[in-house]
This record gives sequence, C-alpha cells and structure tokens, in this order.
Amino acid sequence: MPDVKQIRAFRLRDARLEGWKERIEGRWSYRQLAADPAWRNGWISFDAVTYSDEENLVYCGLNSIDGDLLYTFDPAAERFTSLGAPSWTDPYDAKIHRTLLRNPKDGCFYFATSLLHDVEDQRSAPGGKLVRYDPRERRAEVLGVPMPHLYIQSIAADWERGLLYGFTYPAESVFRFDLAARRTEVLAWIGNAILFAQPHNAVVDRDGWLWGTYAETRAWDEIVGQRPIRLFKYHPEGDRFVWFEHGLSRVSDEEQLLVDPPKPGGVSSALEETRHRQDYGFCDSMVYDGGEYIYAGTVAGVLCRVEIATGAVNKVAHVMAAGRFPSLAMRDGILYGGGGMNGHTQLMRWDTRRDSAIRCYNDLAVGGETPARIHEIAVAPDHTLYLGENDHHGRSSYLWSVRLD
Repeated sequence: MPDVKQIRAFRLRDARLEGWKERIEGRWSYRQLAADPAWRNGWISFDAVTYSDEENLVYCGLNSIDGDLLYTFDPAAERFTSLGAPSWTDPYDAKIHRTLLRNPKDGCFYFATSLLHDVEDQRSAPGGKLVRYDPRERRAEVLGVPMPHLYIQSIAADWERGLLYGFTYPAESVFRFDLAARRTEVLAWIGNAILFAQPHNAVVDRDGWLWGTYAETRAWDEIVGQRPIRLFKYHPEGDRFVWFEHGLSRVSDEEQLLVDPPKPGGVSSALEETRHRQDYGFCDSMVYDGGEYIYAGTVAGVLCRVEIATGAVNKVAHVMAAGRFPSLAMRDGILYGGGGMNGHTQLMRWDTRRDSAIRCYNDLAVGGETPARIHEIAVAPDHTLYLGENDHHGRSSYLWSVRLD
C-alpha cells in the first residue's frame, strides 16, 4: 500500500477513559455516563468537520455530553477555539452528528443537534435544533426545533430554493425546512420496525433532487426482501418522490468498475459485533460531484456510484476491509474516503477524472495512537485531509491531519 506522507493528531481534550468493557458496555445508562465527570467532560468525538476556505479554519462539530459542541481549529496556529455552544444548547443536545454546511449565499454555517439520551427522557428533551452560525459576527442563532422530541442525524441543503432537509432519530423521517418562512413540513417516514434506513448523510443534486435511502415496509411478512434498503429521490416542485426498488451495491455483487485495492494484512470485517451483520447495502456516506454522479460508501465498506439521470447504481470496488465507510469528500475531481473499525482505519484516494485504480492508505498512527474510527473528512485547498475521529472508548477522540504521498 502507498505510504502516508505526514500524519498528526490534535488534541482538544486528552482524557484517558477506563471501564468501557468492564462496566459500561451493555450495562450503563446514558444518565450514568452523564453523571460521571470523566465521561461527561472527556468522552468527545469529532462527528462533523468542514474546511472553511475563506478563513483557513476547520469547523468541528462534536459529540460532547457537556454541550460544548462547536469549535474551530486553526491549522497555522494549531489552536482550537470554542464558539460558545453552551449559550444555546440544553442538557439534551449532545452532538452535531453530521453535515456542517456552508451556505455560499450568506457565508453562514448550518447544522443540527442530535442526542445520546435514553427513551425515558424523550418527553423532557425538546428535540434537535437547526442552527445557523455567522462567522463574521461570531454568533449562533437557533432557527427552530423542526420535530419536537426527535433529534436530527444529518441535514442536506438546497441553497437555491432556501431549503434544508433533515433526517430524524430515533424515529426515522425526512423533513423539509423553509429557511425564509422557518416552516417545517414532514415529507415521509423512511424506516421500519426492524431496519435503520437513513443515509447517514444525504445530498441534493444540481437539479434540486434530494437523494437518500429508505427501508422497505413488509407489514405482512416478517422476512426482509431481497433489497430491503433502497434509494429514493425527492423534488420540492410538485412535491415529487421517486421510490426506487433498488439500493446501493453489496460486497457480494460481482460486477464492478475497478479492481479492489489491496486489503491490509490481518484485517477482516468487524461488522459481526454491530447491528449491521447482514450486508443490505446500508448507506454510510454520500458526496455529490456537482455533475453526473453521486458517490456512496456503504456500511460494509463498498464504494459505489449513482447516476443522477437514471438512478442506476454501479459498484466501484470493495474498499474498507474492516467495514464502515462513513466519510467521503471531493476536491478538484479527487474523491477521498475514510472508514474502518476498532483502530483498523483506512483512507482512500481516487482521481475520478483519470485514475484507473483506487489508492488506499492504512498506516494511520502517530505516537502509538491510531484513530478508532473516521467519521468525516474535510479537505483543504492544498489537499491536506482533516479527519474527525469518533467513538474511541479509551480516550478522548482527536482531530487528525494527513498528507498523502
């Protein structure tokens, strides 16, 4: 495999955490975690990262029980700055899970909050907030709580029409939020009783179609169908849905565009320990190239491509050996991706304009530390990658920077 040119880990907090396997996993409630100072203050993840070309800053959305959810990182000064999220969060806002989006029309960042709390707190918890942050005024504004008592896992934006789309959790639906009117419309429910279906992050194409995934509903049958997780697209003009009967590619699909990149030695799928034991083509990430294609990474580690004109899906290759593929980003026609589990993390690079092979990198270690997982990637103009690490159970997660060869 190619070598990583440079890798660094930046530590917003550096708490060492103990007891995950012995007393927490499968045993503790969220209230117990929140009551423990070490976990409340030290167990952070970088769940959302976005690079601001205008400011040369990395915007970081955290998972943090203490509600301090929004920071910038200055690569030149190697300094984190809190953007004052505790002034607008409440005790149930525990993370900015995905998609810190910059609106080119007003220069502001838009994002949403999600949860960690358990079911017994749902009536007390107000619900996920949609928030706008103005970097010039250094001020955050809560735009609303679109779905009372439900939280928001990710958003997608149609800036031309002034619309935000959101995917709710734990009950799964997709909604539309009109930024001018600050009005919410629930568009559809997309989950079912046995499958978690949402696309982790959705995208809007150049024609204004929102693309995501949904779960089939077989109320008359307890056995899932052959394609239980499927694609949909939605357009606000005419309130039109197209519900495709196919989904994303699977590891077992034989036809693919490229040869699989070499797998790291001694690494096999870790999905057996998760709810994703079966490869149904669960969507872990999406990125739109601005033209003909949406690229998607699946939970099983497959990279595939969706043609926006037809909805046809082509498998590109099986990329992430350990499973999980939650981060994709593009700059200058180059597709970057990150995934993996249990410290077996990988990066990929593919120039979609000319390369006939995907290059993978798995030497992601510095000072004896490796990312537990890579949740999102931001790409700077010089193609430095910023990796948001999440779900490390032995320490605070870090923000990583990587220069590839």
